[in-house]
Amino acid sequence: MAGFAVFVAAMTAGRFAGTTLIDRFGRVTMLWGTMATAGLGVVLIVFGSHPAVVVTGIVLWGAGASLGFPVGMSAAADDPVRAAARVSVVSTIGYAAFLAGPPLLGFVGDEVGTLKALLVVAVLLMPAALVVPAAREPQLSRVRDA
Repeated sequence: MAGFAVFVAAMTAGRFAGTTLIDRFGRVTMLWGTMATAGLGVVLIVFGSHPAVVVTGIVLWGAGASLGFPVGMSAAADDPVRAAARVSVVSTIGYAAFLAGPPLLGFVGDEVGTLKALLVVAVLLMPAALVVPAAREPQLSRVRDA
């Protein structure tokens, strides 16, 4: 239970700091950075042999997981003409992952163990990284023309 509290606290801190960091570095850079941070955190949790390493992994995973969904929703809403359809697609993908993730991890956990099942999260970050450029900020001229 304490690990979950640390995870949620790190995610909350990541969301508060995220606004400033996105303004400074941009969405794409921050999404790739947070994805790498989350992946490193999961690896530290799974393979960490000392409690301090595992807690560090929990913090990194929480901070790394903080921006994906909100930034995805924000990017989907950029196009004023198709915002509703795009936001509905992003939210459907997010909530489908929220509903399908735990049973998938449970199934994998039955086969390889609960801790190693978390590696599925790190592996799924790799194909997700391929769609990060879709979240790039809109060109100012395109926004004004719409």
